[in-house]
Amino acid sequence: MTPLLWHAENGVGRYGALTRLSWPGATYHTPLAYKNVKLPGTWQSVLAEEPANCWYNQKKQFQIIMADDPTSSNHLPPELIIDIFLRLPVKTLIRCTSVCKQWYVLIRNPNFSTSHFNSYNNNHNNQYILIGNTNICHVVCDKTFQLIHTVQAPFHLSPNRKYSLNFIGSSNGLLCLAPGLEYTLGNDVYIWNPSVRACKKLPVSRFSDHEFRGVVSRLGFAFHESSNDYKVVRLVYFSGSCSFPFVDVVPLVEIYSLRTDSWKVVSAEVPPVMIQSVATFNDGVFYWMGFKSVTDDPMENYILSYDLDDGRFREIEQPSVDFPFSLLAVKGSSSGSLYSVYSKFFGGQNDILVLWKMDEFNGGWMKAYTIQCNRGVWATLGFTTSGKFLFANLEKKLVSFDLETLETEVHDLGIALNRSAVDVNYMESLLFFDL
Repeated sequence: MTPLLWHAENGVGRYGALTRLSWPGATYHTPLAYKNVKLPGTWQSVLAEEPANCWYNQKKQFQIIMADDPTSSNHLPPELIIDIFLRLPVKTLIRCTSVCKQWYVLIRNPNFSTSHFNSYNNNHNNQYILIGNTNICHVVCDKTFQLIHTVQAPFHLSPNRKYSLNFIGSSNGLLCLAPGLEYTLGNDVYIWNPSVRACKKLPVSRFSDHEFRGVVSRLGFAFHESSNDYKVVRLVYFSGSCSFPFVDVVPLVEIYSLRTDSWKVVSAEVPPVMIQSVATFNDGVFYWMGFKSVTDDPMENYILSYDLDDGRFREIEQPSVDFPFSLLAVKGSSSGSLYSVYSKFFGGQNDILVLWKMDEFNGGWMKAYTIQCNRGVWATLGFTTSGKFLFANLEKKLVSFDLETLETEVHDLGIALNRSAVDVNYMESLLFFDL
């Protein structure tokens, strides 16, 4: 086969749209006009072993490889195939990999995975609630709260274990999780894509040589846009004994980079705040709820933040709330706002949740919502992209609070909730499909 070079005008980049593609005897204008194209044979361009060679170079030329068999079914222009695939859901694309080797190579290409994620999520609602149990994860629609399907966990846990899955966080369809307790330094940590069943075990901690006795570990996971990399941050508290609650202990810090597949010890000044919550990632910054020893109160609540851009830890001033409200969580919403969630307990009857929203300009707090919880509060879960705040009541049932209508609704999913294994912003993607 001899490669033929076709001239492209007004091309907008790799996996981008074309307004004009011409070759001797025919002109391809738009994907919608493909049926008018006079194909001089069949196409096998993007379906080649190396898709990178099938796109125009700096001279805006495409390398089109013609098939020897003119009756081959690969008769669509490659850019049209790309355009169609970018519109398909992940589940359909996975099935398409079984059609032929060429489609298999294309769909598993990391560049296509990224392009599909950006394109599909800009045009579709691709957000779900992921609920983990011992060895099964349930995918639930974040609008109807109906079960869509289940996914087998990437490792097997004994159902007799007291603790099962522990979700650290998710980003772009990748879920960071650990079997067992998050705060145990010796536990393995994984990054998993449930959509494509691909899983990666992270290297052991740089602090793993320390004696595990009297050690508490806290984690956070997110995609760092500035470095185009996925990061896991770990704070490790060493007390030298099993005494709790590790007040006044300054943690050691390390950060994992997916790009380099390695941990790096971070030399940063960290306030002596003992973290007691799952990390929330919002606009490039991790947030944890914690406490530290002060003059009047040995366990006063604090909010600790870590900025991935400047590598600095900071203490965040809390809202002015009246006792006996207690800080339950710090959560980021899909709109980019940061909320602190406080509760006032009345023994499980008519408990109150108060959501305070941070002012993005001056860093102050404004009271945003007050939620009456007739059946108590067992766990706060977070905000969905559909505009709902989710929590679990004392019956371990999912409760949604609509931020517009201010109405609450209890959802009996028929699934046992595990407060450490619920992700309300899970989305499907092809990332990691090349593993």
